Amino acid sequence: MIAAVLVVLALATAAFVLAPLARLETGPVWEIEGDQLVHARETAYRALRDLEMDRATGKVDEADYAALRARFEADAVAVLHRLDARAAAAPKRAREEARLDAGGST
Repeated sequence: MIAAVLVVLALATAAFVLAPLARLETGPVWEIEGDQLVHARETAYRALRDLEMDRATGKVDEADYAALRARFEADAVAVLHRLDARAAAAPKRAREEARLDAGGST
């Protein structure tokens, strides 16, 4: 029973993490994709933090924790790879804008 609930939770979280990538919005495609990926990254990190809290409070047993953590980490890694690929392919202007948005200097 608990395993089934955790599987549903994992699938719902994965759908929530990946949903922004499929959403259609208006505006410059480059900016929309970047915003969606950043949102997906933050959602993946939040899911991992929540899972750690659930483990610490005893809401998730070790077997379920390991399976869910592997799934959430895979989701996070996929988003990070897309962000890295996007940054590598970005025109110089877009990289500079991202650096400024992150609080860095040019």
